[in-house]
Amino acid sequence: MASRDNEQTKLVGEPEAIKQQTTRNRNFFRAMRNSLNGIWLILVRERNMRIHILLAFLILVAGLHYGLYRSDWLWVTMAVFIVIFSEFLNTIIEAVVDLVVEKKYHPLAKLAKDVAAGAVLVAVGVEIIILLLIFQPYVWRQFGIVTNFSNLLHHFQK
Repeated sequence: MASRDNEQTKLVGEPEAIKQQTTRNRNFFRAMRNSLNGIWLILVRERNMRIHILLAFLILVAGLHYGLYRSDWLWVTMAVFIVIFSEFLNTIIEAVVDLVVEKKYHPLAKLAKDVAAGAVLVAVGVEIIILLLIFQPYVWRQFGIVTNFSNLLHHFQK
């Protein structure tokens, strides 16, 4: 998070030109540059975001390996980006709380930070459930296990 050093906040990894801006963006390209800078900052500063991005890449590779259908890709993409989005929100909440309370302890600051981190954990749980539901038939098929229950019943009737 942004650490306080006397009167000035130092953001590690942020270019000098962007540190000086205190007004609205003048044009689309400036806004785009600031948005990309925000993505860069979260990647540089947040270890958990780098872990989420690495896992998203591994999920992409697994999806390509198993040849997921389009509808499966929709669910996988939603699951992955819900986690990434929740990590963005968690970082925003933690930065704002740090800005407000500085280096002092406050129980409401702890509550806000813990709930934000809990939201990421819930998102990861939902992602795991979705990924298990999507990838289970593909993985089982690779090992020759029938996953369609009606086919399984039909097999036993013969």
